[in-house]
Amino acid sequence: MASKEIWVLAEVRGGAVTRGTLQLLGAARGLAAPGDAIAVLVGGDEGIAAGLADFAPTTLRLDGPGLATYEATRHAAAIARLVEERGAPAAILAPASSKGLELAPRISALIGAGYLGSCVALSLEGGALVARRPVHGGKAYEEIALSAAPALLTARPGGFPMPERLPAAGRIDIVPIALPDRLGFEIVSRKSTAAGRQDVSEAKRVVSGGRGMGDPSKFAMIEELASALDAAVGASRALVDAGVRPHAEQVGKSGKTISPELYVACGISGAIHHTLGMNTSKVVVAINSDPDALIFKSADYGIVGDGAQVVPALAAAVAKVVKKA
Repeated sequence: MASKEIWVLAEVRGGAVTRGTLQLLGAARGLAAPGDAIAVLVGGDEGIAAGLADFAPTTLRLDGPGLATYEATRHAAAIARLVEERGAPAAILAPASSKGLELAPRISALIGAGYLGSCVALSLEGGALVARRPVHGGKAYEEIALSAAPALLTARPGGFPMPERLPAAGRIDIVPIALPDRLGFEIVSRKSTAAGRQDVSEAKRVVSGGRGMGDPSKFAMIEELASALDAAVGASRALVDAGVRPHAEQVGKSGKTISPELYVACGISGAIHHTLGMNTSKVVVAINSDPDALIFKSADYGIVGDGAQVVPALAAAVAKVVKKA
């Protein structure tokens, strides 16, 4: 029989727990009974576990050979082993980041749990966990009641508020996990392409550029505006396909799905595969020279004009306001 615990799979980037993880811990605390919201950290260190304990009544730090570095197959196997040894929780939540979207389906297959991706709201109705998520390109939302345990879900970063720290730090339990030395393959090397930039899926503000900005050299204007707003830099699929920007910056169905507080789309037409990735942003500002561009249908504020003129002017105005502050 499944317990009433709700587990949140902790994600770490750059040595710190991600914003999406903490937001999900807040959601879990709102859904679970006191003490049943649990952070699950695979690998990590004492400092990261202590950071989680500020927000989670209990943190389970899974420790074992080969778990220190993220690898989806091994980490999914560790979570499956935890389910086997501790018993199934009521729900397992993970951020809908690139890692979460890679990890959750693997866990689902290993433990035989149903999986629901990219949720934007969670609630309890009649004792059942109800998840809300966009469908049909964000034109509608569906709500699904999950009656079988454990319910395995990913949720969009930015879709939930940041929780307050607990009055007192929670408990940290070290859980030894034994896995086979080899799971069928071996990682030879890793190379990061992030170059220290903010990740678009974690950032509070994102400025994206598209083909409408004109010559690729003008993308520097996007970076200038992003810098003024302390925002992450995103890009449309057209620029990524053309090799102008890395795939890590791509916003959209075939890139990253984001829910920032502010999204600024510069020279982006608003094709459905792009809006699928940003239509849960809190505030959307669109800049495009075409007054009939589809992106304006997704925008809260629109500026019709040449991006090469509007974006630098906007960056200068923002920088002036920030300097005064």
